[in-house]
Amino acid sequence: MSVGLFDFLLISLAGGAIGFLAGMFGVGGGFLLVPILNIVLGVPMELAVGSSACQILGPATTSLLARKIKIRDLAFPLVITGGLFLGVIAGTSILEKAKNSAKIQLNGQPIIVADLVVLVVYFLMLLTLAVISLRSARRPDSELKDAIFKNRFLIPPVATFPNLFEGTLSIPVIAWFGLALGLISGLLGISGGILLLPMLIFGLGIPTHRAITCSLVIVWIVAFQSTIAHALHGNVSIEIVIALLLGGTIGARLGSDLNSRLKGLQLRQQFGWLLLSVALMIGIRLIYLLVS
Repeated sequence: MSVGLFDFLLISLAGGAIGFLAGMFGVGGGFLLVPILNIVLGVPMELAVGSSACQILGPATTSLLARKIKIRDLAFPLVITGGLFLGVIAGTSILEKAKNSAKIQLNGQPIIVADLVVLVVYFLMLLTLAVISLRSARRPDSELKDAIFKNRFLIPPVATFPNLFEGTLSIPVIAWFGLALGLISGLLGISGGILLLPMLIFGLGIPTHRAITCSLVIVWIVAFQSTIAHALHGNVSIEIVIALLLGGTIGARLGSDLNSRLKGLQLRQQFGWLLLSVALMIGIRLIYLLVS
């Protein structure tokens, strides 16, 4: 796919907005970038997914440097990395099979399988996470002590992460969660931060700002793995990636600066409304595909 000057500028602006969100919420931004590239700018789904996964490295790296990550912040991300790696490989393989599948007929109209699969999964995921985030937006960090997985499902071996929260967590549970996170990340071209952030806050009871720092480290790891996997399948467009990085790196630094000035409640509420808005956009696109 060739990228003209006008398209290059539009993609750069989109990258700036996504980078800002990445630094602000501790997510990679692919959950918003893939729909925009595919629905708004008409980029083929496989290129949108692969290029988004690659560009996340820029904003994620900038955000990490802005936060001055310490060695102790790497403990949890390194434990989850093994599952992430296997999941990313599986997710990219599923996308590759969908890309190579023949078009299906719905209401007499041919629909690309990869488009339908990715958009449906995106819609269901974003809608669910939006409801969770908005319902929990008035719950302060001090009330997260009854988190879902904290001190539960203690399948040995177990470990403690004192810099994140008080409690014990099963390493196998972390690994399986990493596998699921990597699978979805590889399939959708996202870094996984959109799923990881609610899991860290509401599942483990980690305070919002600490969860965002931990999420950013894992986002970088997933982006690195996904870039390699998608590049091997030919799903990365260098022109699109460069355009996204030009704006994304600057936006990530601005988002990180704003994050430090907002309270956890504000971040969760804004995150929920953002998810709901993107889910609405994808829902409209799905209706158009199915009834047009």
